[in-house]
Amino acid sequence: MSKTEKLIANLKTGNIDAIELRSLLKKLNWSLDHTTGSHEVWFKDGARFVLATHGKDLKFYQIKQAQKVLL
Repeated sequence: MSKTEKLIANLKTGNIDAIELRSLLKKLNWSLDHTTGSHEVWFKDGARFVLATHGKDLKFYQIKQAQKVLL
């Protein structure tokens, strides 16, 4: 199992932190557009994803949003 597959599996189970999610976004060729404070705006093929990184842990709604956009 590759690193990308492991990160996707972690995202599917909801067991992922901000550092791993940022790494997954990079591996899936998402581009970091800009950062405003603790919010990172990522783009890929017209899709937009905002990662609010207030520390290492992610809120439940952030994981659900990531699952909706990335899976």
